[in-house]
Amino acid sequence: MTSIQSPSRGSTALRYLWSRRRWAYGAYMVVAALRIPARVGFRLVAPVCDVRLTLDNAARSMTKVPHIVLFAAFFVITVVQFDQLSRRALGWSLLATIALGLLVELEEGATRTGNCRLTDVLPDVTGAGVAAAILLVGALLVGLSRRVRPQG
Repeated sequence: MTSIQSPSRGSTALRYLWSRRRWAYGAYMVVAALRIPARVGFRLVAPVCDVRLTLDNAARSMTKVPHIVLFAAFFVITVVQFDQLSRRALGWSLLATIALGLLVELEEGATRTGNCRLTDVLPDVTGAGVAAAILLVGALLVGLSRRVRPQG
């Protein structure tokens, strides 16, 4: 005889948090966008940005490993906002990553807390690409494991 158990408090809490994920994401985006200007008390100046697309700038930008890691995490957090992993979810997440990367560069230039270089968006896009590849390989492996049935 089997009994049907009610959902545990943990799973109920997880479902509640999952249903509020978009609100949490929105709050995270507001905090992330305001964090850099807040460091200087919102005293902003006109950003002076280096928009030259040179190999030297690109090579210098690609040394920013923390940007790669952080923007990969941002990409994953953005993909999670969609109900399924699809081209649409990946595309919008990539656009959001590029937009946030550009915003960070403008904020760094306007606050004089960093370099405002157009090529500094390259590590952000690289992080998104790495995260997308990992997500796609994971989805492929999950899909293959569901298709393989043990014989018996």
